[in-house]
Amino acid sequence: MKRVCFLLLLLLWTVTLHVHPQGVSGNTENKRYAQTQKKFTFAVQPLQLFNNSLRYDFDIRLGNGPGWLQFGPAIYFSQDNNTNRPNYYYDGKDYFHNGFNWHWREPYSELKGFGLDLNYKHYLDARRSFYFAAGFSYARFDIKYWGRAWKDYLEDGLTYLEYTEEYRTQQINRFGVNNFVGYQIPVRGAFLFDVFGGYAVRFARSDDDKPSFNEDMFSYGYSGIVALIGFRIGFGIR
Repeated sequence: MKRVCFLLLLLLWTVTLHVHPQGVSGNTENKRYAQTQKKFTFAVQPLQLFNNSLRYDFDIRLGNGPGWLQFGPAIYFSQDNNTNRPNYYYDGKDYFHNGFNWHWREPYSELKGFGLDLNYKHYLDARRSFYFAAGFSYARFDIKYWGRAWKDYLEDGLTYLEYTEEYRTQQINRFGVNNFVGYQIPVRGAFLFDVFGGYAVRFARSDDDKPSFNEDMFSYGYSGIVALIGFRIGFGIR
């Protein structure tokens, strides 16, 4: 908890540091570029497809200064090929599989979810190339999986318990704090391309009686520090 508090304080301090005015010469140069640069941008993050996600970014310029506000909604959806009797199962929170089954995150039958990132971006030069960004994120996941669990049923007016295999659903709410830097190709036209990298601190909450899907930082229920790496392609709108 102390480490998390320290990272939050560092994040707030960095944002405060970068929002100070850049001086008279910097303001004059910003005004000159403001006449031709776009004030609204739309972009996609192609690497998010590997995370079973469609991520869109809507950036809005705050006045004529270096600050921007970024909205990043995302939709998650994925299904596997095991429709009836999968070759894996969860017994309570423990994972088991039949035969060889390599995976880079815990297996599941179906994934549905949505998310939203809200970031403040601050460009460090008038050409809008290097920037710093920080903000918050939220995501909600409904993960359907094949598992064994106790289930009650009614027979002859009496309630019984049986240990059965069935599809179950884990619901995960994940919160996060983002902190990253990037470089955007400085162009005055509508085209947009940038690369970015940094880290995020995530906190996931789920049903304790079910698998938590937090095996590594690629898992949807992971809590801890994760790397943020990617690129964006899009265009500007006046």
